[in-house]
Amino acid sequence: MVPCAAMRAIHSIAIAALFLAAACGKKESPEEAAKKQADELDKAKGTPKPAEKIKVPVQNEAHIPCEQLIPDLAPYQAALGETDPLTVSDNTKTDAEAAAVCALMKGGKPLTKEEQDAMAKKTNHVIGSIPGDKLASVTAYCWTVETLDNFKKRCPQRNPAGQDDESMGNYACVNVIHVGPADVDVFSFYDEDTKCILKVNAGPSMTDNDKIRAVAQAARDNIGPDQIAVNAPPPSP
Repeated sequence: MVPCAAMRAIHSIAIAALFLAAACGKKESPEEAAKKQADELDKAKGTPKPAEKIKVPVQNEAHIPCEQLIPDLAPYQAALGETDPLTVSDNTKTDAEAAAVCALMKGGKPLTKEEQDAMAKKTNHVIGSIPGDKLASVTAYCWTVETLDNFKKRCPQRNPAGQDDESMGNYACVNVIHVGPADVDVFSFYDEDTKCILKVNAGPSMTDNDKIRAVAQAARDNIGPDQIAVNAPPPSP
């Protein structure tokens, strides 16, 4: 027979072995520990937010009515130095890439053919603008995502090549169009308020670049998010 003392020793060894085996069985492998740590870090970070979607200023290639883009003609009348109230004509169909093309028309009583002939004779056929003529156009390009830096980079690539210009108090890309003996400026600029590209060009008989620049400044100062909002309420009378 095995003595009691020996039996107690064997029993103690067996219990210790069982505890040791249990402890070894619970030990994590390095791979399991790493995975557990990664899972805990992911939980701490939380669910990542989806990337913010950048929207174009005017979605779905919608068009903007000219009475909305230019609800008040007074600033443009002042820019052009006109005494008679202007009218606006919607020429959006002339530019397939524009959300709006709005022509500023000279006000006043239309001249009869006889009056035009008399004026032509008096001025040696240098009539200039007469009532009903287009003095300038304001075009809004709002269907693409634009930035000032990207717009600047594209300026030299225009046809004809554009020139960097700061004369209106902000950056503009100016194209020079030859109209007879005159060099007429076309002002295009990135509008910070609307994120659109606005372009201002002269009418057929307008060659005063200072007035064209003044119209561009009026467009910059008076066209904002409300003026390009799709399905916006009608402007206040």
